[in-house]
Amino acid sequence: MTGSALALVAGLGASPALAAEAAAAAAEAGPVHIDPETPDFGRQVSELVVTGASEGGKATAPVKTPLESTEPKSIIDRKAIDQFVPATADYVQIVNLAPSMSGTSIGGPGLFEAKSTLRGFQDGEYNITYDGIPWGDANGPTHHSTSFFPSSTIGAVVVDRGPGEASQLGVATFGGSVNIFSPEVSDERGGSQSVTAGSWNTLMSVTKLNTGDIDKLNGAHVLFNFQELSTDGAQSLNKAKAFNQFVRGVFPLWDSWKLTVLGTWNYTRIHTNDNNGVTLTQVALYGKNFALDNNPANPTYYGYNLVTKHTWFNYAKLNGDITPSTHLENTVYSYYYKNDTESALDPTLSPTDIANKTGLQITQTPGGKPTVNGHIPGYTKLNIYKIYGDILHLDQDLSFGRIKAGLWLETADTGPRARYDYDATLSHIGGPYVVDFRQKVLAGVPQWVEFIQNSGWHQYEPFVDFEFKPTEQLTITPGIKYVHERIFVDADVNQKSRQPFHDGKTFEKTLYFLTANYKIQDNLAVYAQYATGFLLPDISVTQVVNPNLSDLKPQTSTNYQAGAVYHGDRFTADADVYYIDFKNKLQTATVPAATGGTETDNFNLGGATYKGVEGQITFQATDRVFVFANGSINSAKAQGGATTINGVPVVIVGGKQIKGAPKSTAAIGAYYQDMNWTISLIDKYVGESWGAEGEPAAYKIGGYNSSDLTVTYKFDRYRIEAAAYNLFDSQKVISVKPGKTVPYDQYYFQPERNYQVSLKVNF
Repeated sequence: MTGSALALVAGLGASPALAAEAAAAAAEAGPVHIDPETPDFGRQVSELVVTGASEGGKATAPVKTPLESTEPKSIIDRKAIDQFVPATADYVQIVNLAPSMSGTSIGGPGLFEAKSTLRGFQDGEYNITYDGIPWGDANGPTHHSTSFFPSSTIGAVVVDRGPGEASQLGVATFGGSVNIFSPEVSDERGGSQSVTAGSWNTLMSVTKLNTGDIDKLNGAHVLFNFQELSTDGAQSLNKAKAFNQFVRGVFPLWDSWKLTVLGTWNYTRIHTNDNNGVTLTQVALYGKNFALDNNPANPTYYGYNLVTKHTWFNYAKLNGDITPSTHLENTVYSYYYKNDTESALDPTLSPTDIANKTGLQITQTPGGKPTVNGHIPGYTKLNIYKIYGDILHLDQDLSFGRIKAGLWLETADTGPRARYDYDATLSHIGGPYVVDFRQKVLAGVPQWVEFIQNSGWHQYEPFVDFEFKPTEQLTITPGIKYVHERIFVDADVNQKSRQPFHDGKTFEKTLYFLTANYKIQDNLAVYAQYATGFLLPDISVTQVVNPNLSDLKPQTSTNYQAGAVYHGDRFTADADVYYIDFKNKLQTATVPAATGGTETDNFNLGGATYKGVEGQITFQATDRVFVFANGSINSAKAQGGATTINGVPVVIVGGKQIKGAPKSTAAIGAYYQDMNWTISLIDKYVGESWGAEGEPAAYKIGGYNSSDLTVTYKFDRYRIEAAAYNLFDSQKVISVKPGKTVPYDQYYFQPERNYQVSLKVNF
């Protein structure tokens, strides 16, 4: 074990002697067994291990649906991740294997932050969990795909396309959940070392050390994982570095009781503008992969654009049997996020704009007026949050089923969140513009202060499910959950409005669930679900001149869906249909103020109707050849509505596909597998969508696809992999962000064809 790894073990609170013993146990490696046949994923282990998976297509399907499903579900295990997903990938790339999922990193797989879309629901409208713990930003339930969990810290992913049962936790239950699980901890001693090299000078190293059972600790076993990555990125001068340290240990205590602890620490540093995207003028001049340059006269100078993030995520889980029929699990967790950003104000300026000094206004002194001096306007931004929580599950077995009850508590402490304008040109030649984030702004706010804000939430969610089995074939699960969420903001200078705001809002709702699963045969099941959902508003509802919080209602959904799952010896298939009614969508409008001028108000109006059909199949053509496909047709249409704000009519146009929601997805692939070789080819297609509401022709985004070819050879303790991603070099538009006028619209393209080669050795 390396010195840094030994220090990490000691830093977790273990004695130096214990740290040395763990190191020795890992070093004295026997036969490697990093991935156990029965993964230690905790409560959802039964969902992750498909019954009879050693037979036929069930064992080889890259995306699996269990017969016990009560809603559309896709399981992507570590074997599929290793074969079909780039070694550098994040969870966005992984979940693309599932139906109705879409999302592409413009900077290359796992090399640049990306967002996923689920059935048209955008990031922040569905939950993401890690080992059953919901996580996300404290200013809203959105996520940073490269900030917490790199690929080597992911053991499996389960995509739940629906609110689940009452015990499915998160503040955005109505869209569904992407459930990430940590790597398994083996009870056998061993380890592995892998190195990946790829396009854009990408280099990644992953070291795994597994202690196996430690006799002096009652058979405890611990996994250490260390990942280091550097890349130039698919876009110009988007250089990045990332480091991750991970440890997960399972400690048997007595009888059935055990303690699981996990800690992961992540650091990323990337040159990127905070408002990335490329205009068509920039595309014509520099190409689709343009992002930054090395000219200090431009706002796209790489030295003006830098994001540095530090994060950690920790938990301790205690579980065991109180009685033979009563089971308890309690998880205490916390996670932390810090984002230091330096960014030029506007990266969309053309060479003509810069020559004419258009958009180059600098506020020279606090309280002064902007002047044009030819320097580049910029800003610094700080975002820090700490989140703490506790999840209690208490299950009671009955002769005819099981009662699953629990309570989720969580508090978020955000602050400071701050942004200050400054002269980027002077700051990078030793100018006087030094930013102090600790400064507290009171009366007479300086003009260069954009916001200084503290915020957070307090929430609790008690829940109970009754899993009733009237027969061996039929399982019916009604459930109920009460959601109580209070968000608050404490800001002398609030974001966007730049006015003081010290208030909050409590949102509460009782949610109802009813699911059923009926096994027609041992290998054929049908299921149905009715569920209500809830979306916690983010703090942007406070960032207007007139927040009007007292009139706001929770955003809610009502979900209906049904499906079937079949597991044959050589053929597996599943399909489902769904209908989701989304109400009380939060909207904003700028209207005349009663005191003169204008104000921006919040209100609930309209929503969206989501409906569609999804399916997937796997077929074993020969003993060594398998083919698979999945697809979806997804309608996500806005609901119209009209209201009056301060005497001004406000109309929302309905019947159009909502912004950013693809109308379909599809994946098709095949692979060959024998004792040594595995060869796979998969193509993912994402259907047409729009970059703005109302389906405007100028913002229509055509369908696009990407094909990936992977060849793997295993011998003895070694594994060699070579892969080509986006094999046919498609570089189509995948997203458009409207600018202040059309010439300043920002476009996002598929990254060009790229390659990776990996070598892994087990020891």
